[in-house]
Amino acid sequence: MAVSPEARRPLSELRTFLLGYFRPPFKAIYADYIAYEQYRHEFMNEDRARATLLRGRILWRLALHSIGFDALPSALIGISQDAVPFGQLLTINGETHFDDELSEEEVDFICGTYYVYTSKFPQKLSWWPRPQAWSESGLDVGFWSARCESWFQTRLENIRQGVSRRRDSSDNNGPVNNTHWKHGLKFNGATKKFKKNIDAASSEFLATKASGKLSFLSFSVHL
Repeated sequence: MAVSPEARRPLSELRTFLLGYFRPPFKAIYADYIAYEQYRHEFMNEDRARATLLRGRILWRLALHSIGFDALPSALIGISQDAVPFGQLLTINGETHFDDELSEEEVDFICGTYYVYTSKFPQKLSWWPRPQAWSESGLDVGFWSARCESWFQTRLENIRQGVSRRRDSSDNNGPVNNTHWKHGLKFNGATKKFKKNIDAASSEFLATKASGKLSFLSFSVHL
């Protein structure tokens, strides 16, 4: 299927999903979390939101929290109508393919991020760890483990039971910055080294043993 260059469109033409920009003092309360969840559920009903499931890790789990495990097969149906104008463009063996992709702002939104002006640039405070913090944590073992699920359920319960209902009260369960997430998700320090070694071994295998033997599962549009 031939696709003209004019088919590509700027991301600014997509509907924007974000929780907003604020000036201090800023305090999110439980009502804000409920509004964020409802807004995230709405986003996950967009066809292109299948890209969230394909990203795995914390984004995958948040997506499933919105749409349920029964929606997993939908990620394999194929690209959405937004993939060609707005998605990721890949060139593989001289052929061009498209796939759905999340913008940085959409990733922030899925994790429940608020932008708060504490200095010249806004600081990001999120209900859930963003991918960078997750990838550096002791929970990122390459799959969603039982420990990951236990942490997720504990965090969800802390939000539901521990976040203030009033803005004039305080608690320690609201959205926090990336530094806080990194410290709070350390767990086993050897996990990061273990995952790095696994990634290196997998890359070497694909480059030296599986080269030329892999078939590309095409859910893509060919030029």
